[in-house]
Amino acid sequence: MNFNILVTGALYSSQSAYSALRFCRAAAAAGHSISQVFFYQDGVTQANQYSLPLDDEFDAVSSWVEFSEQTSTPLVVCVSAGERRGLMSEEQVLENHLGAHSAVGSNGSLHSRFTVAGLGALHQASLESERMVTFK
Repeated sequence: MNFNILVTGALYSSQSAYSALRFCRAAAAAGHSISQVFFYQDGVTQANQYSLPLDDEFDAVSSWVEFSEQTSTPLVVCVSAGERRGLMSEEQVLENHLGAHSAVGSNGSLHSRFTVAGLGALHQASLESERMVTFK
């Protein structure tokens, strides 16, 4: 079975990332595929490369990156939800002329393993997947 995953819960104020990642790992271990993991609304905070969890906390960003590298699963961040929350790729920072004035410099705050796309990417993956599972 092919799953499309939607994560909308915020980093550290929701269980959604941990639950979604556990689901994805279990699905992959059972031989299923994940077409993409799409981060929307406050879920985009899962992709912040400057997130610094405490030693005893779940490191969502590193865990998603590790999962994506192991399974070649695309990690996609909603472009407009990310921009509203200050989560941008290097290209977006440059396009918006934020490099010299941004607290994060010109590198952007989006981890390089994540890509940005519009809601069309979520819709397309939903059409191509057998199931869509949402984690709030």
